[in-house]
Amino acid sequence: MKMEPRSTALDKVFKRRGRYDIPDWQRDEVWTLQQKQLLIDSILSGWKLPKFYFALTSSDPEEFDVVDGQQRLATIWEFFENELRLSDASAKRFGGYTYSELPDVLTDSFDDFTIQYDEITEATDDDIQEFFQRLQAGKSLTSAERLNSVNSNLTRFARRLSTHQFFKEKVVTSNTRKAYFDMALKAVAIEIEGFGIGLRYDDLKALSDSQSSFSEDSQIATRLIRTLDYLDKAFPEKSPFLRNRSTIQSIITLAAIIVNTGKSAGTESHLLAFFEDFATQLAKQNELGLKATDTSYLDYQRTLSANVKSGAKDRHEILLRKLLISDPTWMGVMALREVTSSAIHEEIDNLGRRISLLISQKNEEYSAKHGADLFKATTRTIKAMTSIREPVETFDGYSNLVGELYFTFREGPGSRLENNVPPSFIDVNLLRTGLQHDVDHGKSGAVAAKRRKIGEAFARYASGETSPSTLAPERFPLVQAALLRAIADDLDKLNV
Repeated sequence: MKMEPRSTALDKVFKRRGRYDIPDWQRDEVWTLQQKQLLIDSILSGWKLPKFYFALTSSDPEEFDVVDGQQRLATIWEFFENELRLSDASAKRFGGYTYSELPDVLTDSFDDFTIQYDEITEATDDDIQEFFQRLQAGKSLTSAERLNSVNSNLTRFARRLSTHQFFKEKVVTSNTRKAYFDMALKAVAIEIEGFGIGLRYDDLKALSDSQSSFSEDSQIATRLIRTLDYLDKAFPEKSPFLRNRSTIQSIITLAAIIVNTGKSAGTESHLLAFFEDFATQLAKQNELGLKATDTSYLDYQRTLSANVKSGAKDRHEILLRKLLISDPTWMGVMALREVTSSAIHEEIDNLGRRISLLISQKNEEYSAKHGADLFKATTRTIKAMTSIREPVETFDGYSNLVGELYFTFREGPGSRLENNVPPSFIDVNLLRTGLQHDVDHGKSGAVAAKRRKIGEAFARYASGETSPSTLAPERFPLVQAALLRAIADDLDKLNV
């Protein structure tokens, strides 16, 4: 095992926080508010912090397991995100309670504050475990290690689950200090009790005791084994996305729902594509920080470092609604009852906000080159941007949505996009044609081709359905979300 001294600025760590995996080893040791405030006070005072220890797990890009310093990093990120307020005394001394309230000279100093860390390389899991134990000399066992010793059929099944090939062959994170058992037990707990259960030691100990006669032949046990079989097929090799322990638990929980539909066969490649896209967007939005255009990814990231009871539920809802609009395939697989209407409505609202921000950005970029906006900045445009954030649940609502999108993305830029029209903008034009024009006019061959193109455009957002007139009302919000997602992604990639 090699250790090399390194240093880095806090703002660099924050912008790339998705590359630092904070394990669950010390999740039971939650810092008090006073401890957090004192740490930030120390940084603002310019005092040096104790050394951090990061194990390098990937070089391109650089990714780390945080061997020591989890609570300090989580506290720093919380302050950057204006979630942590300074004490009254510190606020008076520094001129503000939160990061955004501080004078620029202090936020610049905080951004540039350098932490010292040792970069660990060429280390086996056993090396990391022994080193961590030495760092923690005298400290008690982790919750996973304590739970592993509980005499219960439930913990025995979780131990068996933790030896599945998915964990051994596809998960990147190491099995240090019963990490695989910890993830397996939490996934089992959620399957049994739902998201109402807490995932800390006392909660899991009580469940293990109450499920002392848990059967490995039960429906839940069978489903979880099938779920790991499914994930093992979905990930052909080790994946960087399978690094964070909380994320892996959430992946198992999401996959269990897919498996439970009885329609999971053949969807493995679609699931892999979704997770790869989610990981890319998560890294991108984290890098943007306060300028992120989709804050749901920031919400997801916070659940990885915040020790709150709702973390697993929040991650699941974000993953589920992102999955449903990522690919029409999932609308034909998942039961609509698996996702609440409020979750889809929230996603629609987030997408509408993201589109508004991206339009502003593209207008600024285009104006800097051409002296004019790319998209019309009118009262009608503002109204349209507000309107598209309202969930549609009827055919008439869908027609109005398409009309607003046509005005914004077809009439708005006019000929300014020329040959650079994004695919989703073209689809909007086709969808409006199907609603507003007499498509039966002309030669029969041309009419058939036109109808086919319109049907194909709608099917891209409606899981194979080719006409909005035959769509069930409860599916309109999903179509809306999928269409807005495509427009937002195309806007993001648009080179003006």
